[in-house]
Amino acid sequence: MSNIVVSGTGSASLSALIQQYYMPVLYDQIFKKSHPLLALLKAKAKTFNGRDIVVPVEYADGGASAWGDQHGLGSAYAPAIAEIARTASYQPTMLTGHFLLTKEETLLMNSPQAIKNIVSAKVKNLQKGLEKTVAQNLFATSLATDAFNPLGVLLDDSSTVGGLAPGSYAWWKTPVLDATDFADTTGNIGDDSPDAGTSGYIAQADMVDSSKDCYILKLLQRGVANARGYTGENPDVIVCPQEIYDLIENEIDPRKTGSKMSERMGSLGFTALNFRGIDIIADQDMVSQQDVSDGSADAYGFDGKMYFINTNYLYMFFNSGAKFTASDMIEDTKSNTFVQKVHTYGNMVVTNRRAHCVINELESAPTYAPYG
Repeated sequence: MSNIVVSGTGSASLSALIQQYYMPVLYDQIFKKSHPLLALLKAKAKTFNGRDIVVPVEYADGGASAWGDQHGLGSAYAPAIAEIARTASYQPTMLTGHFLLTKEETLLMNSPQAIKNIVSAKVKNLQKGLEKTVAQNLFATSLATDAFNPLGVLLDDSSTVGGLAPGSYAWWKTPVLDATDFADTTGNIGDDSPDAGTSGYIAQADMVDSSKDCYILKLLQRGVANARGYTGENPDVIVCPQEIYDLIENEIDPRKTGSKMSERMGSLGFTALNFRGIDIIADQDMVSQQDVSDGSADAYGFDGKMYFINTNYLYMFFNSGAKFTASDMIEDTKSNTFVQKVHTYGNMVVTNRRAHCVINELESAPTYAPYG
């Protein structure tokens, strides 16, 4: 940036400079540093330019099959007629970030280096804000108005997704497990609740007891089995809150070293645990969507989740004309501030809901350190 020369520091020249030099960098770097799942999806993002995002549904029930040499005239054999490809349709939505410059800051931009220092810092903060907004929404269990599709909805077994209702299309449902799907010989899941009267969750004390059906490694086994049960493909990433990640680490990696041997996660700069060749990653932004189910104000949460995801069937789409691109800079009429909006237009979609699995109702504190 040191070779940038501008003829003035007016809003038009700054707007052009930001669009030319900083927006491409923003798009290249967004989601790559702090959020492992978003980084994976960004690396395989697709482009669309239509009014809707329409994707083919990838499932195994697309046509009929029959054995035998059935080619004679008059045969009672009914030929297998391939079904026309079924599609799921998703609505794109706009995400807008705001790049703000005060009048005082523009007066200080009297050299290329000054411009670089101020604009670089503001673009980094803008990037962090956009990432945080998308990351926290990613695990929401209900669709917010005009927000990207969250995993909590795309992989909910009862939600209509892509225009297809799971009640009408039984194959269009994600296997979702909760505390009622796990039993143990003592039958005391939830009995060691830190809050009297609270039940219906999988307590951490039970998750570290290898004699129980809800032992954490058995949870991982069940999650993987349910995710691969339909397609025969293992999920390629398991996402959980930091507290659950640390619990898994204590069970499978006593030295707490993690592993960067995963070529994919290591190349993105993230440490991952490994289970059957599947990366386990932590995303603490998951806890922003957790609920303290008993209504108390303490540090306990009982709806922590683990997502078993096959990213071959999960995509982010961005419109080619709005991939974190900046609009013109305008001056606010009520303050000495210049505003430039940064837009991205797209959504996250799923093409096979049965290739994933979700385990709900894990004890996971929203205030777990270092956020506590």
